[in-house]
Amino acid sequence: MQTVPQTQHHHLSHDAALMLLAVLPAHIREAYVNHAKQIDYSIELVLEMALADFLDPDSLTFSDCHPQIGVLPHLD
Repeated sequence: MQTVPQTQHHHLSHDAALMLLAVLPAHIREAYVNHAKQIDYSIELVLEMALADFLDPDSLTFSDCHPQIGVLPHLD
């Protein structure tokens, strides 16, 4: 298995989110983008929450996270 480079970031960057979206099948990518727009959260937050939930079903949900809307740029 190839080693994954480490980063000091605590959250998914906008560029990283776009790279992740780019490799997803179109129907999944569209679902994430539509969901982010529907709940008015950045795509970074939506992807980060989805990954956290996959890894730990008891992880934070959108309702208990209270992310600061507008801190991260939205995907247009």
